[in-house]
Amino acid sequence: MGKNKLLHAMATSCFAVLLLLLLLPCTEARPSPETVADIDGGRSDRLMLRESPFLRGPESVAFDGSGAGPPYSGVSDGRILKWNGKTHGWTTYAYGPGVPLRFTNGVDVDQVTGEVYFKDSSMNYPRSQHERVTATGDSSGRLMKYDPRTNRVTLLQSGITYPNGLAISSDRTHLVVALTGPCKLLRYWITGPNAGKSEPLADLPGYPDNVRPDLRGGFWVALHREKPELPFGPDSHLLAVRIGADGKVIQVMRGPKSIRPTEVMEREGGKLYMGSVELPYVAVFF
Repeated sequence: MGKNKLLHAMATSCFAVLLLLLLLPCTEARPSPETVADIDGGRSDRLMLRESPFLRGPESVAFDGSGAGPPYSGVSDGRILKWNGKTHGWTTYAYGPGVPLRFTNGVDVDQVTGEVYFKDSSMNYPRSQHERVTATGDSSGRLMKYDPRTNRVTLLQSGITYPNGLAISSDRTHLVVALTGPCKLLRYWITGPNAGKSEPLADLPGYPDNVRPDLRGGFWVALHREKPELPFGPDSHLLAVRIGADGKVIQVMRGPKSIRPTEVMEREGGKLYMGSVELPYVAVFF
């Protein structure tokens, strides 16, 4: 009996240590907003995709150069849709047959120079095997730039671990890259004395997808899931975080675990648009 009690005590201790290790990273990365109220991700207007119950995937939301027009979004059947108000809903704007690429992912355009920044998330796995990129710690991701004036593609940085979302800062001095597996943000300088160099910007409390600039010089980062996300506990999780220019979390959005956003974009007046590859609508927060 003494031996059995000892084994039971050791097993209990091991479980306690394991649970502590699981919770520590989450505790360290937990956002602590100071002055900005949290956003309830379960309360939003919905710009529904009404054509088919099987249509999914308004992952990303974009607006034209004027910034005053309606939103556009791409969906799972390859079309680009345009929002035409509550009466008409989404209508087809353009259609692309798709190009077989390895894992080209994330893009942003410099509105002044027209240069296009994009990433190849992995040279070893296609998009359909994205979970393998995280599971294996694959670090074959690349950051690249396309110059439309010369039609040349330049490799800016290689050896990146699962680069996903990408955004140009409001002052056009640097790029912010979301690293999904490591749960981090990377800053890559494109101008100034540090041009061509990269540095860590933020540790995140979850696995990031797309990143978009907010209206205050920071960024909104959509989180696919929290770190760690245990099967028990509250039926809500972090959907997105607002990151300041200094890399600190200043606001969070929470919502049901059934919602896994891929992008959150802020427009004039603080209106937020949330896209997801799993939902049949674009969520709008006022």
